[in-house]
Amino acid sequence: MVVFLFGIVGGIALSLFFSFGPAFFSQLQASIHYGFRNAVPFAYGVSTSDVLIVALLLLISDHIPPDDLVELFNNRWIIYVGAAVVASFGFYTMFLKTRHATETKDTDRINYHNMQLPSRSSVYLRGVALNFFNPVIWLYWATLITIFICGEEQFSIVERCTFFAGVLITTLSMDILKCKLASLLQRLITFRFLKIFNKIVGIILIGFAVFMVVSTSGYYNNDNNEKSKKMIQEISHMSHNRQRQGNGPGRN
Repeated sequence: MVVFLFGIVGGIALSLFFSFGPAFFSQLQASIHYGFRNAVPFAYGVSTSDVLIVALLLLISDHIPPDDLVELFNNRWIIYVGAAVVASFGFYTMFLKTRHATETKDTDRINYHNMQLPSRSSVYLRGVALNFFNPVIWLYWATLITIFICGEEQFSIVERCTFFAGVLITTLSMDILKCKLASLLQRLITFRFLKIFNKIVGIILIGFAVFMVVSTSGYYNNDNNEKSKKMIQEISHMSHNRQRQGNGPGRN
């Protein structure tokens, strides 16, 4: 139970301070553009991909050294593919056109009953794809899992699953809350603002993609890799020292 509560605290911290990536801005855009009921599947899609990523990393964490995990998700070609996916969503959002059942003006307020909305399954799949193919998300979860597993305490498989269940349930709840809050703006937003907002979100997503590519080049990438490896090596070293002390003389 205590481990689950720690997971809830971790999920709240993650949602408040570390979630401002491509998925966040796309989720915000979808909530304002489509309304709560039609945008919340995006949050479910992001959560589904998080569950898949965490489950896969937990399965392979006992077989792949932490250094190799970090190096794997810092691989240039993996990041290139992820950047291409994020950029494609950026261009899609920039040129997204709002279709209306009747004629409207740019100064009209948004009325979702007057809009042709995408299917909820397509919104859900957008959330899955944007999050799953973002290598930064994989690197984040790999680092968190490594710290949790290689830290000073040794946790069983059940405790690991309980902790990450708390994190994932909390982040999903916070994402649903964000969708609801963003959708409340619909009565204040005009179609002109919506067009401008879509372009801004598209530019932000493309900016993330460019940053992902730039971060893999030259000294910047090598320096980040070395820092990540050094941090995980220090955590592993602390864990091994703690285990030796626990197995030392006078301890059973």
